[in-house]
Amino acid sequence: MLRLGSVLGRRQLAGKGAAATRTTKREMCGLLAAIDDVWTQRGGAAHDPNVPLLSDADSLRNTTKILYHRGPDGYQVSSGTVGNSTPTPARWSMGHTRLAIVDPSNRFADMPFNLEFPTEGGKKIVHLAANGEVYNHTEVYDECVKAGWETPKISGSDCESIAHAYAKFGGPKTAAMLDGMFAFVIFEEDAQTGKVKAFAARDPVGIKPLYYGRTKCSTSSDDAAAYIFSSELKALVGHCDPSTVVAIPPGHYWTPEEGLVCYYNPEWLRNDDYAPWEDESHNVTDDDVREAFSKAVKKRMMSDVDYGFFLSGGVDSCIVAHDLLPFWREERAAIGDDRPISTYTVGMENSPDVMAAKAMVDALGGEKHVQHNIRSFTPDEVFDLIPKIVYHMETYEAELIRSAIPNWLLAERAAQDVKMVLTGEGADELFAGYLYFQDAPSPRHAQNELRRIYGMLGNINLHRTDRMTMAHGLEARVPFLDTEFTRLAMSIDPARKMVDREAVLTNSRGREKTFLRELFEGPNDNGHSIPSPVLWRAKAMQCEGVGEDWVSILQRKVSSLVSDAEMADAHITYPVNTPHTKEELYYRRIYDENFHGLEHVVKPWEGGGRAMGAAWKSDMYTREGLKNTNLLSHSLQQKAAFSTTSSSRSFSTAAQSVEGPAVSIQNFDMEAYNAALESGYSDFEASLTLGGDDRSLIKTDVRTNKYHIKPVPIESTSVFRGSCTGNPPTQRGYDAAMELFAKLEGLEGKDLCSAVQAVYDDHRSRLSALLNLPEGTEVVLCPSGSDAEYIPIAIARALKGDDVHITNGITQLSEIGAGSAPAAVGKYFSTHVPLVGRLSGEREVLSGFENLGGITVSARDNEGNVVDAATEMDNFAEEAFARGAYPIIHGVFGGKTGLRDSKMAPSLEGGDKSLSVVDACQGRFSTDELHEWLNQDSLVLFTASKFYQAPPFCGAVLIPKGVADKLRGTPAPQPHTMFDADGLGGFLTEKEMPPCLQSWGEMLGQERRSNVGLALRWEAGLAGMEALSHVPDDVRIAAVDNWAGTVSNMVNGEDNLDAWCTERSIVSIRVQKGDGWLSMSELRDLYRWMSMDVSGLVPDATEEEKEALSQSTYIGQPVHVSDSHAIVRIALGVESLVSYLDDSNSTLQEDQAVVKKLAAIGKHFATLKDSGH
Repeated sequence: MLRLGSVLGRRQLAGKGAAATRTTKREMCGLLAAIDDVWTQRGGAAHDPNVPLLSDADSLRNTTKILYHRGPDGYQVSSGTVGNSTPTPARWSMGHTRLAIVDPSNRFADMPFNLEFPTEGGKKIVHLAANGEVYNHTEVYDECVKAGWETPKISGSDCESIAHAYAKFGGPKTAAMLDGMFAFVIFEEDAQTGKVKAFAARDPVGIKPLYYGRTKCSTSSDDAAAYIFSSELKALVGHCDPSTVVAIPPGHYWTPEEGLVCYYNPEWLRNDDYAPWEDESHNVTDDDVREAFSKAVKKRMMSDVDYGFFLSGGVDSCIVAHDLLPFWREERAAIGDDRPISTYTVGMENSPDVMAAKAMVDALGGEKHVQHNIRSFTPDEVFDLIPKIVYHMETYEAELIRSAIPNWLLAERAAQDVKMVLTGEGADELFAGYLYFQDAPSPRHAQNELRRIYGMLGNINLHRTDRMTMAHGLEARVPFLDTEFTRLAMSIDPARKMVDREAVLTNSRGREKTFLRELFEGPNDNGHSIPSPVLWRAKAMQCEGVGEDWVSILQRKVSSLVSDAEMADAHITYPVNTPHTKEELYYRRIYDENFHGLEHVVKPWEGGGRAMGAAWKSDMYTREGLKNTNLLSHSLQQKAAFSTTSSSRSFSTAAQSVEGPAVSIQNFDMEAYNAALESGYSDFEASLTLGGDDRSLIKTDVRTNKYHIKPVPIESTSVFRGSCTGNPPTQRGYDAAMELFAKLEGLEGKDLCSAVQAVYDDHRSRLSALLNLPEGTEVVLCPSGSDAEYIPIAIARALKGDDVHITNGITQLSEIGAGSAPAAVGKYFSTHVPLVGRLSGEREVLSGFENLGGITVSARDNEGNVVDAATEMDNFAEEAFARGAYPIIHGVFGGKTGLRDSKMAPSLEGGDKSLSVVDACQGRFSTDELHEWLNQDSLVLFTASKFYQAPPFCGAVLIPKGVADKLRGTPAPQPHTMFDADGLGGFLTEKEMPPCLQSWGEMLGQERRSNVGLALRWEAGLAGMEALSHVPDDVRIAAVDNWAGTVSNMVNGEDNLDAWCTERSIVSIRVQKGDGWLSMSELRDLYRWMSMDVSGLVPDATEEEKEALSQSTYIGQPVHVSDSHAIVRIALGVESLVSYLDDSNSTLQEDQAVVKKLAAIGKHFATLKDSGH
């Protein structure tokens, strides 16, 4: 046998019709082949001279360079003529890049193979270009020898066996003999007869791709067109008539005479009634399945170069690792090499995949046996990759593109170290691994669905695997899709693969792939087992387990780049596979830029997703992906680590309880939820802490939040006078919130979102009625009064555009919430973001809120005297106007001590010149005062979590009619990054937006997120407001004044206490210490002791003092008011005011108990301090 091409160079073969073969220098390319059509040519017609791949060497080289990424280790381009067609022989050309894994140093292993084989009557000349790996190549060649084949191989290449088998047995039998992943093209010439054949084939499941098309006839219809083949579409663009391009289906071969023919069609795949499990003689044991899988894994270790495996952290990849590692160690020990095997994981910090993968590495022996490489990423980073992803994926199928993004990053990282990896791809299609199988009505339905999705593997999962790995010169092997293992797996009774819905919710046996999980529950040959939390974790799509919320961030971002007009015309612009969402349209637009006319080649899922094409209906997935990504969280995830946003700032959550919450808990709520559960609180009580910031978190060591408040009503024997700080739920509010919780219980996905939307609509309506808001006033609901500060900034942007400098003036610094001042200039104010979780990183400013200016005005000077904030704000506004800036002017109506600024400035020219904000978060105002602010177009910040005693926290922004009318119909402000997860999207969803901000809601677009905790807290707050709604303002004001006067007198009646300041329903108190007053730090101790029984810590206290010290009382937190002292506060809340109106004496007795305890702690402060408590 002669090796033509690289051996013969340009030597002309002798003999009639011999191929004129020429070989170029070694460069980079991919599988590319072209040949004139000699099979359908009309009599005597010349071949089309204008087929560049056949007539122009530069065109052939340049086209193959398009595919350089598929393998840089060996390159060869060959071309020539074959046959004796007239008036000219047929031209052919081939190009191939070799990713050298078997026999890498042998240049004779480079393709295309151009080989001469002797036959009885002469010889065959075979030109072969192949892509993939043939695991049984030795056996294939041995079969040829057994059948009398005498021609030796010239290399160790597995693909050379294809040419020998083809020459001996022909194309169809050869394709059926091969065990592996492959796509190949053969051009054959019988040197004696001049007959030309062409044959192409693709592996049974479609692991390797292959396309073909026809060139256009350039001069007339009598010109014969050529066939062109390529492993990727991009090499066909500009060469083929787009309408003729076809993907050769998995398990098919092609010839010009027969077209496409299926050669792989086993009974389990073709027969709807296939059911061998019903035959008593059919017995597939668990050991049989394990043994078959081990063989599949070992088979795929065939390699002469370093390799590794993709450890996604899913159960499938962990099973591969579980079986592979003992083989690896045995293989390495035989050659005296104890290096660890390389593994690769992609995800965001603390994502389900990453944490599961880490646990699996530890279980396999850690770094001694496994070199674990983690590729972290952020949503901002992946957005920039989308054009590359679409170009290499050659699809516009949204689910596929989303899942391809982490695969790209993973392959990119692995290719730095190895040339080949094993993966866990394919198990879900054999063992019913997707969550929607829980809705399969019967085992037969499940079996047929497995057959359906197996048939799509070549278009979806394996398409992604090949393109994303080969884009980086990396080969991926898939042991689960071994044909023998697949046959065995599909002969198992599908009843063993059925999925129990309840088990999915509880992460227990009966969930998806239970049969497979149980098969590999035991230790491997090294004694290592898959950790239980990993073995039983939920199935995550490729785009979900790497980080549960990044997909929604990506979807919002790409959707923002598609206009409503484009979406409306989508059916006209893209009549084939019309996009249904803006995300889909965005990807389609990029695809069309690269592959115009080839839209028919893409075979998307019916209905827009895998689950939507099933014979049964399931609500687990939508076109946008898994509806409840909380199912993916598991107990290995850590608190405070899960990165989900930009490189400069990231967020984190903790894991969901294995027991499963009554209301669908979302990933951003996990840390708060689990902290409350770990502290012994109920599901409902834990839910009260959700969707807030660090102030709502329960500290597990003390079972309270940072204000020493629990998410339960205080005991009936305790006294609460801390409504100016943070409130435990009142019994009234607790009961109301629990009733709402019961209505939401069991809901998830769209059902939960719809229910929460209805709750918020109801809350806005009730709040409007309770505050008697003027018609046209609109309400934004917010997680707290601090993050409410972001809304005026965004409104200013909407009114003035993003080219006007906005500057914000804040008054009563130290008397307002600590978060208000940073929030007013667009900064984060907490360690947590309500809809995302814990913050990490260095970025301080919300996205879209950069470059804001502002000033702060203290509430008091160093001596405690009130600062004239109104004058300061007037000066601030005038300076802003002078430099062309737009001022936001604050006034505070009730700070921590109840202090009120002397003037609440109006919004000038209805907000066109300036914007006024009244901070009335304490809620201690009358209806007339509120109406006065709204009538002057001031925004009003309000909370129900101060005076009205909702649990911490729930806020609102009241938008006056004049401003609301201007916002109605106005586009969402620029920049649109303002609405991303690292902007307002971290705090709000569209559900909290009123009608005048509809455009904002569309940008927020978090229809799959719901702040359940905020809904529960507002329900509790509204219950408090409604308890007082029947009391006229004048009666309420008189009662407050009477109470405040009486309590001030009580305070001043104690020798060591001073009612330093009284503002409406807040009495601020100094506590004496020697010749001075307790400091801020000392009052923090006092504040903590007030809620404790400390009577046993003061042995020398009188009996009366001990009784006071034993009383559990809650007061307002300390406030620094001057250099000489700080104060604590006794504040009247809605429940104590209702009580006072009903029975003033009993209420005042409680106040007396508070005052007595303050005095006793002040007197015995040193003793208590020395106690160490």
